[in-house]
Amino acid sequence: MPATDFNETSSLPLPNLTALMAHALGGVSTGQDGAGNTLSGALTKSVQPPATIVYTGGLAPWQVKRLEIHLAQSLDAPLRLQEMAALVSVSTSHFSRAFKKTFGRPFSQYVTATRLERARTLLRSTRQPISDIALACGMTDQSHLTRLFHRRFGAPPHAWRRAHGWPGTVDQAEG
Repeated sequence: MPATDFNETSSLPLPNLTALMAHALGGVSTGQDGAGNTLSGALTKSVQPPATIVYTGGLAPWQVKRLEIHLAQSLDAPLRLQEMAALVSVSTSHFSRAFKKTFGRPFSQYVTATRLERARTLLRSTRQPISDIALACGMTDQSHLTRLFHRRFGAPPHAWRRAHGWPGTVDQAEG
């Protein structure tokens, strides 16, 4: 016999259709004119989560924007993982996982790549000495920049600058 007393479910803040259907299914066998099958199908459809909810586990758009702005302004200074996590209001361990999920690489690798790109831009567009460029990009000294730059771009900064036709290089002025 189907239940008709819904006092137990009415004490919920908002009785929902799924709970009522599940309760009704308890009293209907699947052989009664297909009513059980119909209710069972409706119950299954009503329990599925909406397709629009997508959880990626990465950083939220506002966090990404805040990080990118801070990194662009602070690339010449030491960047600590704990400070970046605090900047976007998450724990350090969560920040590490979410950053890698969002940017495709760990924080330290991302910062190094960003610093090297800035160095390459400065080498191409300014007459600054390489030692000044190294400091402006957050490297400890010129040899640090040279080692990482050579590993990444296949040539040391001076040779790269010369090979890319910067108008103020000494070798080009002599030739």
